[in-house]
Amino acid sequence: MVNISINDKETGLKRKLKIKKTMSGDFILDEHPDLDIVVMPEKTKILLLSKNDNMDMTYRLQDKIFKHLGNKDVISPDTVKGGNVFGSLEGMFPKDTVDGQPGTLVVLYTLGQYLEDQRPVFKAMAQHKKDLEDSLLNPDVENSTELGEVPQETFKGSIPKYGFPTRGIYRYNY
Repeated sequence: MVNISINDKETGLKRKLKIKKTMSGDFILDEHPDLDIVVMPEKTKILLLSKNDNMDMTYRLQDKIFKHLGNKDVISPDTVKGGNVFGSLEGMFPKDTVDGQPGTLVVLYTLGQYLEDQRPVFKAMAQHKKDLEDSLLNPDVENSTELGEVPQETFKGSIPKYGFPTRGIYRYNY
């Protein structure tokens, strides 16, 4: 746990984040359930990597984070581009702000604020997934049948077991 603080004399903004620091000096925020957020102070770059292979949702999540950072004027939206790792997006941030604050601290603070705002959404998604899994694995009496409760039929489905009575043009049975 790294304590991130931005010196704002009016509000005294402070935020605690769960951050890993790499040997190269980069910061990894892994509080997001689907993304790893890498902040590279030396390259002034933010890299968003997928934790799993759920690619339909990954881009939307990455885009949402970069839009949030763009709306807060932390990054310039025209610097966002695809990274060299499959399914990653990266964006650039300034080294220092106009107020003289280090850009890395501003980025980390803004990302921490975003993750804190999204925490109820993460909890709701995890609870929905747990409820769905529970309803499939342990159904209630109304949504389940016991073995033998549904009678067997002699013919089921729309495709006959031994093919159609007429043959196709090449005399193959389906």
